[in-house]
Amino acid sequence: MPCRSFVFHQEGKVRIFKEIEADKDLTIFTRVAKDGFGEIGIFGGEYYSNSAKAIQHSSLYAIKRESIEEILSQSGGLSLHFTRWLAESLEASKAKIRDYIAFGSEGAVASVFIRYSNMYGIVTPEGIRITKPVLIQDISRHIAISRKTVSRIVNKWKEQGIIRN
Repeated sequence: MPCRSFVFHQEGKVRIFKEIEADKDLTIFTRVAKDGFGEIGIFGGEYYSNSAKAIQHSSLYAIKRESIEEILSQSGGLSLHFTRWLAESLEASKAKIRDYIAFGSEGAVASVFIRYSNMYGIVTPEGIRITKPVLIQDISRHIAISRKTVSRIVNKWKEQGIIRN
């Protein structure tokens, strides 16, 4: 799809993903309120490199490429803030790819659990309890490996006492 706008996210949740092959995709980011997406396409090419799908009711607004370029060229402070946000986004995606390449499927699944524990975890005497349901399908989609592989890894960890329901 041709890049025409940068999208700001007012409310809800949007999944940014890359299709790897038919019926198999990799979640690049999950964007929430007061966030944005389309930054790579808007500043780096003619077409968006990823797709987006609302996973909760969302309210979005878009700023055309020409307008955002003009706004950023006129405001050094805003440009600096935007550059920092962009660097954080790229670092997060780089970490995800590194985890998968360096540690394989098991490391990628572990990385998802670590992210969930950082976002939704509560420290208890028994360990960290993740307050949001962790679905095999979501993990599979997040790291682009089969549900069967994710299930095998999760079941292995349950048998080893590493995780529990």
